[in-house]
Amino acid sequence: MFEDVLAFAALPLAAAIVFTGIHTWFGLQVLRRNVVFADLALAQVSALGATVAVVAGHAVQSAAGYAYTLIFTAVGALLLTASRGFARSVRQEAFIGVLYVVATAATVLVVDRSPQGAEHVKKMLVGGILSVTADELVKFVILYSIIGAIHWLLRRPLLAAADHMDTSTDTGKFAVWDLVFYLSFGVVVTSSVATAGVLLVFCFLIVPALVGGLFSSHIGVALVIGWIAGAAASAAGIFGSFLLDAPTGAVTVVTFAAVLVLAGAIRAFITAPAAERSRNRQRGLHLGGLVVCLLLGLSGAWVVVAPAGDHPILAMIETATGVGPDRFMSPRERAEYLEAAAIERRHKGEIDQLYDRERQSRWQGDELTSDEIRRIGSMQQTLTEMGRGERFVTDYLRTRARERERWYVGLPLAAIGFIAAAAIARRARRAR
Repeated sequence: MFEDVLAFAALPLAAAIVFTGIHTWFGLQVLRRNVVFADLALAQVSALGATVAVVAGHAVQSAAGYAYTLIFTAVGALLLTASRGFARSVRQEAFIGVLYVVATAATVLVVDRSPQGAEHVKKMLVGGILSVTADELVKFVILYSIIGAIHWLLRRPLLAAADHMDTSTDTGKFAVWDLVFYLSFGVVVTSSVATAGVLLVFCFLIVPALVGGLFSSHIGVALVIGWIAGAAASAAGIFGSFLLDAPTGAVTVVTFAAVLVLAGAIRAFITAPAAERSRNRQRGLHLGGLVVCLLLGLSGAWVVVAPAGDHPILAMIETATGVGPDRFMSPRERAEYLEAAAIERRHKGEIDQLYDRERQSRWQGDELTSDEIRRIGSMQQTLTEMGRGERFVTDYLRTRARERERWYVGLPLAAIGFIAAAAIARRARRAR
């Protein structure tokens, strides 16, 4: 099983690492230029070009489709280069935001003329990195190697242009290097978005660069750290999507966010200077305690106000302590509640077994017949409906129990949570 997943994920993982390699370098320059959303703007302009190509009857992966996206992205790069001339009076991010909004609106208008517009928009957002081929991967490696070599040779003037974004230096002096940056950036974004999607490309660009910048101000060291973090996040996201059987693009985006949070925690609590580390730990304890107490207080108040509502925090407390709503039921209600919950768990287990059988047949190459698939689908639907019936019973009995439980659990929980939150806030204020 693991060998099959590894073989299937090899090309997507290799593509993600290649994307990380080139986008981290661009991301570090984007952060220096303070134009964080330039990637989203160029990606959306690229998506607009791809959408126009689709409406015109060209496949996105065709030469004509690539030409459309490249032309639109080049126009976007020219506009971003020209916007630097106004940076003295208005922040360049404002122009980038306008470009993104206009490109998005234009994409919606063009998609409205496409019979499969919704599917196209979804593909542009989340991409289809799992479908990358060996030939496409080779093209990415060649293209990005050429762009990387050019940027390496021109790194000094490109970084100088990035470092003078917020000064009053004559913008015309750096216009050529801005144009080189945005045009090459546009080529990379155009190539990446068609495979990885807008959201994932943004993560490849910004998250590894942010992680690298957290630990070093030297661009070479930050680049290496960003590459390691991006490769680790890509691997965890792709393999995690197989384990969860969830969309790869979305899972990888969430994984990148988790890596950024983890890197921030390591920087704040482990690698920071001793004095700063001590302050961060104290602030972290105060903030964490305050959040937990407020959640407990709000959860208790919500039980008092709306006992029939959803109470996830109270449910976690009940699971941890073993004191569930059945403690506040009559003997008959408790018996019915436990029986319905047991039947619901059994139906869910049977559904999971059918699901695992279907998934294993896909991975192991022993495909099910159309009749077997229909039978499994029918059984899953039947078991799901039966489980809903049992869930209705448990929800009804739980609501009745919560109406009694709110005075014995909800009210004390609210009082303890809010009093503890006030005490932590007062202590944190004194510590300042």
